[in-house]
Amino acid sequence: MREGGTVDMERFLRLLARLEAGLIDAAHYAKHEVLVGIVEKAGLPYESLSEDVAEAIGMQRPRSSR
Repeated sequence: MREGGTVDMERFLRLLARLEAGLIDAAHYAKHEVLVGIVEKAGLPYESLSEDVAEAIGMQRPRSSR
C-alpha cells in the first residue's frame, strides 16, 4: 500500500486474502525462500499474515526484543 493516502480497508483485506490464497497454492511446489522473498518484497511483516499461511511458506516468527 502507498504511504500518505487513505486506505480502503475492504480492498486491502481482499487483496491480502488473495495473496494468502496464492501463497498457500504455491507452497506445494515453490521453494519457501522464494515465497518469503515475495512477502518481504511486498513489505508485509510476519504479523500481517495469518499464522497458518506464514507457517506454510516457512516464514519465521520474529524474536521479541524484550
